[in-house]
Amino acid sequence: MTLQQVSAKKGKSVAENLIILAMIGLLMATFIYYFFKQEAHLSRVGFDSVANTFSARVTGIHAQWFMDNKPRWVIIKETTTVNGDSESNRIEVNEAGWIDVALVKGISNQNECRKIWQQVLATPMVYMKQPISAVSVNIKTNTATQQKNRSCQYSLPSGEYFEYQPSNGKVSKIKVRE
Repeated sequence: MTLQQVSAKKGKSVAENLIILAMIGLLMATFIYYFFKQEAHLSRVGFDSVANTFSARVTGIHAQWFMDNKPRWVIIKETTTVNGDSESNRIEVNEAGWIDVALVKGISNQNECRKIWQQVLATPMVYMKQPISAVSVNIKTNTATQQKNRSCQYSLPSGEYFEYQPSNGKVSKIKVRE
């Protein structure tokens, strides 16, 4: 092979390598663009799964309350898969059988909703490395009797949240704060 042929072959392979690198860079940029574009949707779908799990556990505990002849506390036995031991969790319920935390002298406390979360899911209040905040919301429903309806709002910093009403056990769909 002559020196001119070797030089032409090297020039050709460098051009081919540059085209391949440009194509790989373009594919990576496209992937990153669509990933970040869909990230909010993925976060919402996952948080919706958390809300559905919360709702299913609330319903299951309420059913257990009926089966146990409506006690003040529902005892749930859970088996850990690592060593096969079983633990008993004592869950506080209200007169209607829904998970609730007793108010101390009628004073609302922000920790009530955190305690409800721990009783229902027994997991840290973190989702995809984002903290989940728990806020107790009191709404006056009847001005004549001064009756209040209390709910717990569990939300992400991005604005998605769901509500749990201890009075009737309803868990809302995911909503977005605007």
